[in-house]
Amino acid sequence: MSHSTHRPAPCDTSSMPEPRPWNLLRTRAERDFRIFVARTLDVTDPRTGTEYVRTILNCPDWVNVVAVTTDQRVILVRQFRFGTWSNTLEIPGGIVDPHETDPAMTARRELEEETGFVPGTLELLGVSRPNPAIQTNRLHSYLARDCRKVHDGHPEGSEDLELVLAPKSELPGLVRSGQISHSLVLAALLYDSLGPKAVS
Repeated sequence: MSHSTHRPAPCDTSSMPEPRPWNLLRTRAERDFRIFVARTLDVTDPRTGTEYVRTILNCPDWVNVVAVTTDQRVILVRQFRFGTWSNTLEIPGGIVDPHETDPAMTARRELEEETGFVPGTLELLGVSRPNPAIQTNRLHSYLARDCRKVHDGHPEGSEDLELVLAPKSELPGLVRSGQISHSLVLAALLYDSLGPKAVS
């Protein structure tokens, strides 16, 4: 049986010009909510000069970690989330602190703090933009291999975490069933399926 040699067509950028950057007139208001700073901006459309008001969230960068043990189980955490007012099943992750110059430092710290596991190796999977419509930050996703447990974890005082170890082969089923539905976790799992440093 012969295999098709058909290749997908390249992206069609058409003949339309690329959108131009908008012009920032002024910052109307700013409020610090600790985990992000909300800024209300006056901007103008470069095509017409029409003024609009837009709000953006200045957030620190985030990390998350696809962490795999020596027996090929993925380290997950279940925790309560206020946005959905429900428990969610996630991979370890958190905010890059101001003193952490390398997101890999944060990835190691968050993995150990939340789960008590330390990685044998740590590789960057990719960097994504959580919500470019309103957020300024990036998500750095890592793959941690050969993880071993060194203690029971030291989560922050407000974090109530349940540690879940799932065979890596079961991850697609957890996604399809909706048990894993956090979009940032799904982004990291997609990167993992593409391989380390899938996106520069």
